[in-house]
Amino acid sequence: MKTLKTFIAIAFYGLFTTITLAQSISISTVISSITNETKKEAERIIASFVNDYKNDRHATETRIVGIEIPEVNGQWTISVTGKEIDKKKWEVILEDGLPNIKTYVYRIEFETLKAINEGRINALTAQAKAFSSDYAPMDVYEINDYSPTEDEDSALNSFSFHFWTRGFPEVIPFRPDATRRAHGSGVTIFYYEKGLRTGWYNILPGERVREDAREQAMPFPMMGVMIKGTAKGIVDGESITVSEGNTVFIPANVHHKWWNESDTPVELILIMFGKGA
Repeated sequence: MKTLKTFIAIAFYGLFTTITLAQSISISTVISSITNETKKEAERIIASFVNDYKNDRHATETRIVGIEIPEVNGQWTISVTGKEIDKKKWEVILEDGLPNIKTYVYRIEFETLKAINEGRINALTAQAKAFSSDYAPMDVYEINDYSPTEDEDSALNSFSFHFWTRGFPEVIPFRPDATRRAHGSGVTIFYYEKGLRTGWYNILPGERVREDAREQAMPFPMMGVMIKGTAKGIVDGESITVSEGNTVFIPANVHHKWWNESDTPVELILIMFGKGA
């Protein structure tokens, strides 16, 4: 009897182990399959931006960058050669793996890549942050000991807009559901290049913009164009109220902050310009 019990126990254990192992292999296979399909979808999306950029006038400017989608272990290289391959069409190459040169790499969450692809948010907005240490679902880092200059960073902002925005002329949305929170409110970034930064703020009731003293004085002038509602603020220690239909000028290196005391959203277009912008 003892021998029979032992045999049954061993048989049951073997069956349980086999089932468990089979389940483990099955789950692992399913996860791997899902990851591979997601990676293929990510690559299809990236390839669609590559094909669109071939028709962009800015593709005359040579550039090599990397793209990384961590969730799917996906890494690619985009090479813009500047070579004209047809009338108003230039060579842009997509390859597996990251570049082996000193350059930038876009690190993007897969869901954010899909949102950019579907026009629910633009790439510059996906990268928006108040401070460099802040989190963004689309970010940029340097590889191979690359130390870019300010001019190179500015040029990358321009490239980000043109590469990640399809069509000509390029159109991007600005509405509450196309923003990300930065500086205390919802923000849509329009366009950045050296000497020019533009965006749209949607300040909800009770929200305060640039409340943190570290972001209250910029080394360049700016203008806030009020297009909806009324905002209150303090500029260089002076209280001010600005309503729609008015524009406020803020000189370089002047402290300022804003808030919405009303029960309706405030909308403004922010234009930052000049040296250092």
